[in-house]
Amino acid sequence: MHTPADNNDMKHIHRSKRWWVAWGQLIGVLAALWVFAVAVGPYFETRIPIFDKIVQTIDKQDIDAGAYFYTEIKASYDGERYLRNAIELGAPDQIGLTLPFVSGIVICLLILWLGFRYMPME
Repeated sequence: MHTPADNNDMKHIHRSKRWWVAWGQLIGVLAALWVFAVAVGPYFETRIPIFDKIVQTIDKQDIDAGAYFYTEIKASYDGERYLRNAIELGAPDQIGLTLPFVSGIVICLLILWLGFRYMPME
């Protein structure tokens, strides 16, 4: 027969296992991102034509791609102007409670629920 102390020990073991699994997942995702940034991305950089063209343009124009939107580059201001005009000139049926808007909210709430449901709360 199980005693209350046994139940507490089982809960502690289950929480400890979830903690290790959660940290393992976090470390695994960070490692996968690092491998993609260091190995996979550069490998495909020259093998996919559009990526190769982008890289050549960045190299030719001596653009610091990591700081592109954080510096005083004229192209970033042009891009912002184009985006603002696109938003202002957007079709009226794209405003309000459309299916993409509502589905985006539902997906965000689902992600939050999954996080609260499966991540450790200690």
